[in-house]
Amino acid sequence: MAARPTTRRPTTAAVAATRPGTSTGSPVRDFGASSAPFKIEWDVRPVYDFLFSLSDDAGKTDDLPASDREWLKTAHASMPKGVEDEIEALFESEIAIHVASYLVVRPDLKTVDQFLEAIDTVDTAVLLRAMLLDFLRDPEIGDLVERSAHGDQEALAALRTAVPEYKSGFQVLLEDPVASHHRIAAVLHAWADAFRPIEGRIAAMLQRDYDQRAGDRATLGASELIETTTNGIRWLPEVGVKRVILAPSFFSRPYNFLLAGDDWRFFGYPLADDALDADDRLAPPLAVIRLHRALGDETRLRILKLLAGRDLYLTEIAQQLDLSKPTIKHHLAILRAAGLVTIVESGSIMYYSLRRGRIDDASSELGAFLTP
Repeated sequence: MAARPTTRRPTTAAVAATRPGTSTGSPVRDFGASSAPFKIEWDVRPVYDFLFSLSDDAGKTDDLPASDREWLKTAHASMPKGVEDEIEALFESEIAIHVASYLVVRPDLKTVDQFLEAIDTVDTAVLLRAMLLDFLRDPEIGDLVERSAHGDQEALAALRTAVPEYKSGFQVLLEDPVASHHRIAAVLHAWADAFRPIEGRIAAMLQRDYDQRAGDRATLGASELIETTTNGIRWLPEVGVKRVILAPSFFSRPYNFLLAGDDWRFFGYPLADDALDADDRLAPPLAVIRLHRALGDETRLRILKLLAGRDLYLTEIAQQLDLSKPTIKHHLAILRAAGLVTIVESGSIMYYSLRRGRIDDASSELGAFLTP
């Protein structure tokens, strides 16, 4: 899906390193998929995690350290009366992630307080359009989005009908955009009181992840760099897409949060294990835990067996295993987080393939951990 955990060939040009927080990058061409030039940008700002920490997915796996899962629990419990209900109504849906689209178009907002000031003063139409950028790619409802952003009530009603029912957060948003804007701002101000004390720590981990990827930026082609950074999303260049934005995230772990604009694609990728704060020498590497957790389930092993035969779409896997798409998507997310599966995405086309080399790592990584 466009805004949540969710593909994705080396190019003829290497990607030059860029300074974190800037929007500079090197144009590249991928002759294996498209002749359209695009550039990779790195966006290293803790303010994304300010939003992602409000997602219902945050802290649901042990990819987030136990102390931070406990912080999330305590922070939610500390919210003023009524705020937690608003978080559930608005932010535990995809809204928490789509608000980040406004951050993508506002690279000047570096801190949580700068972001809050912007949210308080931005025109509702501007915020609404930013949050609905992904829908602009749909020619059937793109015009409705534009008209809705400018207050056209008939377009708003039509857009509510056009948006899928499962996107409940958007249904609430479109029912009364101005009121929703105020509700979003109120929740963000309350959550900021809990997040500010950890903002510096999060920023340090994000910067560490960026710094540790200097070798990849210097040696990998653009598409390979995206796949390596996202741990298995192979993005195929799309006509009209000129920018691919990579943003490290702590609270997205182990997922990628994907956003899209008219000429850009955004990957909020989970920062690497090596970038985490860690002081337990007996703790097994999280990569080992993810790998063996993924392999310790019968349904996931069945999925791997299917993919060993050929690449498959989500619907095909669900049909062959006689399981629902949400169930299969959940298992695929775990397999991809373990590095066992690659998602290949080109526009609206998405399929899954097996990363065969990763299977061989299961015993070797465990052996390396146990060897003195």
